[in-house]
Amino acid sequence: MMMTLTHIDQIEHEIAVFVRRAEAARIAFLKYKDFDRSTYLLLQKLDEKGPLGIKALADVFQLDLSTLSRQTASLEAKGYVERKSDAKDARINLLHITAYGRSQLYEVREARQELFGRLLGDWSEEERKIFGEMLAKFNRTTEQYLGSK
Repeated sequence: MMMTLTHIDQIEHEIAVFVRRAEAARIAFLKYKDFDRSTYLLLQKLDEKGPLGIKALADVFQLDLSTLSRQTASLEAKGYVERKSDAKDARINLLHITAYGRSQLYEVREARQELFGRLLGDWSEEERKIFGEMLAKFNRTTEQYLGSK
């Protein structure tokens, strides 16, 4: 006998499956195995916003400073970012994406978009639009919820 799922039960289950399959797809189809989700998101934010301090990045991603410090140290070791003093306040170090970091980000983004394009190839343009809008809304809601805690 099959149990009837409520909408929340279904959403909870589908998100768990989505997270697992997204990581499996990244490993199986993208050659950038050491370019993990945090690397991608941090470089994307630096590319979009320009140089930022660790505190600002921690606030954006709602992470503690020690976690973000470890992640940015890894980016620095790989040559994706470099620290430079803030021209306005020399006591503050800002993270700048390097040319190498930017080129790696763009390569990974292109590969990810190609993969998602293949996965959603049979979907109509309207279905893709709605899916993107709903994911964005869910992410905003989650960010707001976590930010209020």
